Amino acid sequence: MELTKKPLRTREMVAIVFMIVGLKGGDTTPALFAEHAQNAIWLGPIVSFLVLLAPFLVLMYLLKKYKRFNLIELTFHLIGNKAGTILGLLLFASGFVALSTDMRNVVEEINYLYFPNSPTIAIYIIFISICILIANKGWETIGSLTWALLPVIVLTILAVLIVDMRDAVGYRIFPIFGGGADVVLKEGISKSSAFLEFLLLPIAYQAFHQPKNFRLGIYTGGILSCILIVSFYALYTMMFDYNTINNIAFLYQESTEIVTLGHFFTNISTFFMIGWLFSSFLRFIIYLYIICWIFGAIFEIKRFEGLLLPIGFISMMLSLIPPSFAVNELIVRETSLQIITPLFLIFPFLLWGAAFWKDRKKT
Repeated sequence: MELTKKPLRTREMVAIVFMIVGLKGGDTTPALFAEHAQNAIWLGPIVSFLVLLAPFLVLMYLLKKYKRFNLIELTFHLIGNKAGTILGLLLFASGFVALSTDMRNVVEEINYLYFPNSPTIAIYIIFISICILIANKGWETIGSLTWALLPVIVLTILAVLIVDMRDAVGYRIFPIFGGGADVVLKEGISKSSAFLEFLLLPIAYQAFHQPKNFRLGIYTGGILSCILIVSFYALYTMMFDYNTINNIAFLYQESTEIVTLGHFFTNISTFFMIGWLFSSFLRFIIYLYIICWIFGAIFEIKRFEGLLLPIGFISMMLSLIPPSFAVNELIVRETSLQIITPLFLIFPFLLWGAAFWKDRKKT
């Protein structure tokens, strides 16, 4: 893709990061941490973010040093075309698997909660078709749309937090370490790639008005996302007791179902549906575009928007293979995250080592 105008600024990047990472506070990711950590699910993401911090900062340092490159171009420049292609394909495959497993969970959630009488495949086709159509408009449109809809989504999030706090019970946060400190530490490290988007977003490094707009946006959006995720996970802990939190698949939706406003407003979850649906669509529009962008950069496909349709529908078909939501979430997704995590923890340091070697050879 030719990036000539580069109109996007810091605010769009903040919105994009918030949408693709921060809103994991409202999907099925909490259930993934709750399986073993139980009521200590709010500590799991803290461990994950701390583990990802070092490789993320190393990658940001390299991008700032080599200002002319995005993620894939930087990889090719530092380790060569052959090794760069292999590493690039590994990053693409990791993101593709994450896209497929996450998409299955969101579609199952929409089907189960809002359209139980509709065929899952019909909802799937409508969902992926909308994502492809909007993503095909390009990165500029995605950034502007995300920023435009952010106020609606933020208001929804704040409303949920305020309403849910009425039913929060502080002592349910104890015992602090839930299933044990060692369990929390293990879960946080092994599942840190649940937030792998931090290390995929640099593919868009050159798409902003100035590189500092990207850096400031991803730092600000990352901090806000971390705060939101930990806040929501802690709220789930205080709303559901120790024995049931790891048995609830859709913690966000469940938290809106059990709260009422007086005698007349007993089903307020309907009011939160619009914001949640907007955020779900935007998240996968961004995700799908980034994955196609990475693939296009690896094979030097400038008009990579043509990849949206095949990659989107292949992702849909693959995500339909697991027989149920439980298998997809607790087996496929959990296993894939444990396999993917070492790659995302290591590859920035591999690039840093290659950069150090190149500089040493010059001197």
